[in-house]
Order: sequence, then structure tokens, then C-alpha cells
Amino acid sequence: MHSDLSDRPRRRGPKRTTATLLCAVLAACSAADNLSFAELATELDGIVSVGGEGDARTIVYATEAEVSAWYMRQFWLWPFRWGLGPVFGYRGLDTLENPAGHVRELLVELPDETGSDLVRCAQAATRLGWIAAADRNGHSRVVAMDGLVQTALQAELPLFTRDFAELGATLPDERRAALQRAVEAGRPEARVAAWDETRRTGYAAALVELTRQPLVGWSQQLVLVADLIELHATEPDAELQAVTLDALRAAMVHCVEGILLRATAERDVRFADVRLCAMEQVRRLAGPRGVPLLLAVLQATPQQRARLEPQFDPDPLVSLRLIHYCGQLRGPAALVEVRLPGRESWQAIAPVDFLAQTVLNEQAYYSKLRTPALAALSLSLGRPTIDPDPAWVREWYRERHSRGVRDGG
Repeated sequence: MHSDLSDRPRRRGPKRTTATLLCAVLAACSAADNLSFAELATELDGIVSVGGEGDARTIVYATEAEVSAWYMRQFWLWPFRWGLGPVFGYRGLDTLENPAGHVRELLVELPDETGSDLVRCAQAATRLGWIAAADRNGHSRVVAMDGLVQTALQAELPLFTRDFAELGATLPDERRAALQRAVEAGRPEARVAAWDETRRTGYAAALVELTRQPLVGWSQQLVLVADLIELHATEPDAELQAVTLDALRAAMVHCVEGILLRATAERDVRFADVRLCAMEQVRRLAGPRGVPLLLAVLQATPQQRARLEPQFDPDPLVSLRLIHYCGQLRGPAALVEVRLPGRESWQAIAPVDFLAQTVLNEQAYYSKLRTPALAALSLSLGRPTIDPDPAWVREWYRERHSRGVRDGG
């Protein structure tokens, strides 16, 4: 008797299964797999350029560029890549249908190749920083921002450890210009026979002072980091090399912090996901004390208030994230206020006050923020239950501010 096999599931032969798995593996390979830091940096520099001037600079992508050959980036050809490269070439000219997507694949791999070396991390930070700050593509900015922070952590940069009142304090223009002139005069290639200990000491002091505070513009800060990388590479004096490295570390701190805070403060409706990413990084890096900092940064500037813009970012996802952060705080941490340079004292707001104002200012029936803010405030104050009636919030807020104290009672 012959059995009917038509209804039985067919088994794939070993060759067919192997071919299917191989295709899946090859499809999953990134354009950046197995590339070294130098290869990644070279490829990025061939595709990405920066156009414009000052803080109005933008990212420009080439649609045709030299990229690494496919056999140079496949993990399964790793043992042979150094033989294939000299024979068939390491790179080749290619037309990029999606240059931004190609660059994102390179950016994801870049921090993995920097290690903890400060100079290499700085080289990666300049490439990640331009895209994180200036790209028109929100996805690219998020990828670059995540990579920028990962690189900074690998370099063990002391991010958001200073007094927050100093974050926006910049050098006066005249002093900054004088320090930059002193650095230019002391560059290794500019030194002449008159170079002596006095000039050497002055040059070192100028490097230290120039990087003690951030520069006014984010683009200036990125340019400074790139310049310090070059100064370190050409510095023949061992002691001045160490001074330059310290200056580079300080400049990178200002650069990363500035990019994150600038992205947080943006209100462009196209970049809400960028703001959420920046907020998450600030909260993670600064810890609980980063929450009142975010409140300060997200508040409207005097210029924005003059244009009748709302006090805080109107995007509901940004507001919900901020409510979530404020609700995590307890006790004295929920009462801290941060006043940024250039802001009025009345603009400083504690997390509990932000939550209370959200509850009291939102409409009762259709608000998506009122109930989360009410729950967060209840948790922050340690109330045993969550009372949905906002009357208690109104009474608590009135009593708190009528006493003129910040005890959270």
C-alpha cells in the first residue's frame, strides 16, 4: 500500500537550509561590520560634510563616495580581509541611494572602535557631534547622540558634575578672543626662536582658561575640540602634551553637555524624538539632580515668552516624560530649583511645583497630563493613596506658597 505524502510537511534538505541561513546572515550584515576606527572615520569623512556658517551649519551628504568593499566588512571573511584588500582593493566608488542610512550604520559601530583612548574618543565625538547637533534627520540625530554619549562614557568624561549654575556661563567675547590669539601664537608650527619659558607658561595657561568654560556657540565648541586634537598630535613637548590632553577633556565635556542641553531646549515639532533622547541622556548622566535641570532648560526663554509661547514644551510626550521624572523624586530632591544664567529667579521651579501646576492648569475631562501629574505628585509627597480630586492639590499648593517656604508640606 502506498501512503499519501501530499499532506505531510516537506523537509528542507541540508543544502537548502544552509543556503537560507547564509542569505539571512548576509542580509543582516551591516555596512560597517569589521571596519576599524580609521576605516570608519575615513568613510564618514568621504560622505559627510558640514555646510554653512556658525550655528546655522547643516549636514551635507554625498550621494557618490568611496566606501569599503563588501569583502572588507563581512565577518565571515575576517581571516582573509587583509589578503583580499591588497589584491582587489580596500575601497571602491559607489552610488549611495540612502547616504544618511549608510552613515547611521557607520555611526552605530564608531563608539565600539574608540575604546577609552581620549584622543580617539575626541575624534569620534567631532563626527558624532556635528550630526547630533545639525542634521535635519531626527533619526540620524538620535543615533549620533547615543553614540556621542557612549563615547563620552568610554572616555570617562565627568559629565554634569559641576554646579548647574555654571552650565550656561561663557567667556566674555573679548577675553575669549585674547585667549584664542595666545593659543594661535603658541601653536607648535608658530613657535620661533623667541619661544621661551615665559611664552610656554602663557600658552599653557591660555589652553586651561580657554577650556574652563564653554564657548558661546555649539559649533565653536566642536571646532575647538577638533583644533585641540590637532594641537595634541603636533605637540613635541611632553608636558604641554599633558596640558593639551586636559584641555581636550574639558572641551569635550562642554561640547557633549552643550549638545544635549541644546537639543533638550529645542521646540521644533519635527524633533520631539530628539528631545526625548536628549532628556533621557541628561537624566541618566546627571542622576536625580538632573530633573530640576531639565525643568530649567525646558522652560521658555524670555524671548519665547515675549512671543506668547507656552511656559514648557507643548509636546505631550515631552511633558509626560518630564512628569515621570519628577514623580521619581522624594523628599528634599523634589524641592530643588535650578536657575540658569540669564534667567530670572522667578523662573526657577521645583519638581513638586511643576507637577502641581500641571494638575491645576490642565483641563479636567480631556487632559492626558492631569491624571499622570496628580499620581506623580502623590507619590513624590509620599501620600498613602492617590486621590483623583484635584482639590487637595489646590489646597496644598496654596498653603505651600502662602507660607513662602519650600518644605513640601
